[in-house]
Amino acid sequence: MVSNVAVIGAGEMGHGIAELAALRGFKVALRDIKQEYVDRGMERIRWSLGKLVEKKEITQAKADEALARIAPTVDLGKAVRDADLVIEAVFEDLDLKKKVFAELDADAPSDAILASNTSGLSITAMGRATKRPHKVVGMHFFNPVVMMSLIEIVRGEDTGDDTVRAMEEFSRQLGKTAIVCRKDVPGFITTRTIANYMYEAAWIHDEEGVPTEVLDSAMKFQVGFPMGPFELADRVGIDLLYNAPKKQGLPVPACIEALATVGKHGQKTGEGFYDYRGGRPTIAPEPGKDFDVLRILAPVINEAARLVEWGVASPEEIDLAMRLGTAFPKGPLRLADEYGVDRVLAALEGSKRHKPVELLRTKVASGELGVASGQGFYSYVKEAEAMAYETIAVAKDPEAMVATLTLNRPDRLNTINPEMVEEIDRALAEFEADETVRCLVVTGAGEKSFSAGADVTSFGDVSKSYKVWSYSRRTQQTFRRLADFPRPTLAAINGYAFGGGCELALACDFRVAAKRAKIGLTELSLGLVPGAGGMVRAVKLLGLARAKQIVLLASRFSADEARAIGLVNEVYENEEFPQRAKEYAAKLAKSAPIAYRLAKTVLNRAADASTDAGLEAESLAFGHTTSTEDVFEGIQALMEKREPKFKGQ
Repeated sequence: MVSNVAVIGAGEMGHGIAELAALRGFKVALRDIKQEYVDRGMERIRWSLGKLVEKKEITQAKADEALARIAPTVDLGKAVRDADLVIEAVFEDLDLKKKVFAELDADAPSDAILASNTSGLSITAMGRATKRPHKVVGMHFFNPVVMMSLIEIVRGEDTGDDTVRAMEEFSRQLGKTAIVCRKDVPGFITTRTIANYMYEAAWIHDEEGVPTEVLDSAMKFQVGFPMGPFELADRVGIDLLYNAPKKQGLPVPACIEALATVGKHGQKTGEGFYDYRGGRPTIAPEPGKDFDVLRILAPVINEAARLVEWGVASPEEIDLAMRLGTAFPKGPLRLADEYGVDRVLAALEGSKRHKPVELLRTKVASGELGVASGQGFYSYVKEAEAMAYETIAVAKDPEAMVATLTLNRPDRLNTINPEMVEEIDRALAEFEADETVRCLVVTGAGEKSFSAGADVTSFGDVSKSYKVWSYSRRTQQTFRRLADFPRPTLAAINGYAFGGGCELALACDFRVAAKRAKIGLTELSLGLVPGAGGMVRAVKLLGLARAKQIVLLASRFSADEARAIGLVNEVYENEEFPQRAKEYAAKLAKSAPIAYRLAKTVLNRAADASTDAGLEAESLAFGHTTSTEDVFEGIQALMEKREPKFKGQ
């Protein structure tokens, strides 16, 4: 069991790992070779904790407690003396890491686990630099450490089962998703797979003169990547992309070499494939609409398939790692099934750089082509009752009579795309037909986001306005179905609720928010307007003046500010939020079903009806409730001074 953690290296990754471990209650020693490096790392931790407090993701008291758990030092022996786990986070150089591991082996307790935060270097080699290779493991964190949800746990050839299990448990304690890379292959899962996304685009650019904007446009708007390959290369660092193949004796695309040799390393230097001195590049949908994206996707899919073939990880594990670690849309193997494994194979057969792995040939030969054939890397069962949701998750608590609909794209901040809209509509239909559901909760997966809005990469060619109009109308219909849901609905806003996410929350009867939540109709800041009913509902909920403030200023309100203006009903501390939201929903579920449905219908229509028509509807609703069994139960419970148990009859 891990209680004391030592982090060796206070740089970009080390200080983040130390901060995360301290926030999760571990005692941490942070060590670097010079005091100035340690001081710089501690200053960055203080800054990061301050930002978390500013965003109301943690309290000042929690930040102070975390800081107090970190002991900075330049003394290696002191840092690791009481450590249960040592995490090395020094420069990505294998010889340096082997030297550090030999020193750690000499100074750390004999039962301490030694882990490396490498993104792709040999764990086996590091382990064999020690006398405890069974206790050496890879723990690849992602930057920024506090925010990114993935950890790749890498098993070296000598790593023990107990060591891997301990690191899986430690990852859970850190609040992260752990994916085990079962073989020590260079680059592991994420680095190895995503590399071809950037390199293949660079080769196509070099050999055929296809502009970077065309390739970035195609991958962003045809496939849904948050960044095209060249913008991602600038984010990763041109120097890293240049040095990695050089060290392995592999050729480097000329465009990468040209930038690296003149010091244009991407965002960190202000210039790479794009100039960042004026901000991020603007990539439009039009330039890339005719490019065949399989030319770039196929080599990436090939590498992911190779990992399956080698037994490194399963398709599900690889796709999850790629979604969480690199924001890869759906995952490479899920995309292979959607595009067709046969088409992927054909694209590779025409490539002069990539030989298809045998697994792809086997699948095509056996007719496992993906979605079209019902079987590929995944199985696709056609029966409606067996259809699984991909973008949402649904659950029911029979005892509380509460159903939960969770927006389930945490790797994309639960942004809303057309597929999610259809799945929400289908789930609402199922819940409407289920009389055991007395309250519906809508929330977002993870702790960061309820929904950050519409997934703009899913719009495709935005120049065809009728397509966007059609998407808007379809979303409005689904959100209207939620607004008219016959039982209580509660938006449990656990994080960002911007744009379409805020519009979804407004369609619910009630809204509760975690302290860290940020809420707003922010479309105007992007040159858009709300298109899923948000403007209309804001006016009806808050009045015209307040609605103008929300929409026209595109303000982002804190949870407390949102409560003050009536956007949310209650705000709870972050740690209490899941339980308090559950209690709120359970209370709503106890409402008299018939009376609630009639009252909700009258209220929803009151603003559109004349006073006389509204009063008539109210009278009819009142008259109908008096004939129900529920009204007698309510009166009896009042007389007996107990809580009523309504049956909806």
